[in-house]
Amino acid sequence: MAKGRCKGVVGFADVTFNFSITYRSPALTGNYYSDYQLFLYQTITEHREQGLTFDAIAEWLNMEGYLTVRGKKFRGAHVHSILKKRLAKEELLNRVYPPVWSEFSMEVVDKTILMSDFEFEK
Repeated sequence: MAKGRCKGVVGFADVTFNFSITYRSPALTGNYYSDYQLFLYQTITEHREQGLTFDAIAEWLNMEGYLTVRGKKFRGAHVHSILKKRLAKEELLNRVYPPVWSEFSMEVVDKTILMSDFEFEK
């Protein structure tokens, strides 16, 4: 209950504020990388910075005894896919969504009539 002023008269009134706000955050969704997936991504990135092709990186990973997450030997397409998916995920996580506000409304219910004494004839 709030005390309000209506037409110069001070009385009691209920004031209700109505609005909603919607927040979106892609960081709240799951689908996180395992330690092995993160290791593969970092290794591939380092080799790409050195100028190696996807096929050359796949060959190096196979020679070192690493397997894909599903337990297979690497091919250039696997290496490309790991890099592409991680970059897309980072872009999604860094995306900023502005909050969405609804229209604002305020309702005031004057309680002076309800709080006054009524005299009824018997």
